Amino acid sequence: MNLLMISGDRSLAQGKKGAFWNTISELHKHFARIDIITPRIPEHRYDMVIFGNVHIHPSPFPLLLQPLWVWYKARRLAESLPLTAGDTLITCHSYPPFYNDIGAWFAHRSTGIPYLLEVLHVPGVPRAANPKEAVYRWTVRLFFRWFARQARAVRVMNEHETPAFLVRSGVPREKLVTIPAVYLDTEVFYPRDVPKHFDLVFVGRLVKNKRPDLFIDIVHRSGLRGLVVGEGPLLKKLKAKSQKLKARIKFHGYARDQDEVAELISSARLLVMVSSNEGGPRVVVEALACGVPVLATPVGIVPDILPPEAIEEWNVAALTEKVRNILADHQLYDRLRSAGLYMAQRYERDTAITRYAEALKKLAVSS
Repeated sequence: MNLLMISGDRSLAQGKKGAFWNTISELHKHFARIDIITPRIPEHRYDMVIFGNVHIHPSPFPLLLQPLWVWYKARRLAESLPLTAGDTLITCHSYPPFYNDIGAWFAHRSTGIPYLLEVLHVPGVPRAANPKEAVYRWTVRLFFRWFARQARAVRVMNEHETPAFLVRSGVPREKLVTIPAVYLDTEVFYPRDVPKHFDLVFVGRLVKNKRPDLFIDIVHRSGLRGLVVGEGPLLKKLKAKSQKLKARIKFHGYARDQDEVAELISSARLLVMVSSNEGGPRVVVEALACGVPVLATPVGIVPDILPPEAIEEWNVAALTEKVRNILADHQLYDRLRSAGLYMAQRYERDTAITRYAEALKKLAVSS
């Protein structure tokens, strides 16, 4: 069985060993060949091969022409290898403004190979962090039902939030299949015996939908010690806000690798994740696997894996109160820690990716 992936993730084409690389490092074992079509990168690289059977094809054209690149490259691969409907499935990373979706439909029409749409994140759901996300949420409601009807199935990564939104948007429920996209390396993320230098930790890119400003407010109101791991366009403003409030926050910057992420998470008593919208987020599962309880807003997979005591709306006062309650109630803290360690096991990388690969193969041969 072969896999043709249409992705918006440029990291593999750039030679980065991030989350996508970790996924492919295991997924490639389940397929004879994987081809990945990506957008253009700043310094265009020609087709490259990793793991012996994974072929990466970055576009030489601007993003506006991505649908045509996907169609052209998929057709060429189908003709030259060849790839057929009987031995290949196309997966398409779906998100507004639907460059990949249009390209996947073109590729399917010209090759006959079935395709799966993968909705890993709907911008603006449940809350929009800015006008752009609000527009993207509207376009999904307006246009995605058509793309979904052309695909063999639509993959979602959580059990409640995304399926409910897509069904309300007109996507047939029978088209939806839930396959989580969080793959946890348990050799990296596990309980570590390290000093707890911080009470609260935030891990993520410093952008509006992650709400790092809300984390600073929580640290300030609670009087606790906070750690911010990550960088982004809001860094300067966040540092200025932290200094103005005299909040006890250390800004670490980027973690060099997953091992450092695990070490930094483990140096805190509680991870706080306050995003307006998310696909996962992966960091919640990583923290649970490290034996660090999580307080989070109700986005992505959070309602699927955390109990009500560990979930709160976007209200500084309510979030701060829950932070204090969790840290002060030792029985509650231990219960959240034990439940989190148990829940994280379901996302163990090798097992989760094997389930993903088996689901892809089943979809490839179904009619």
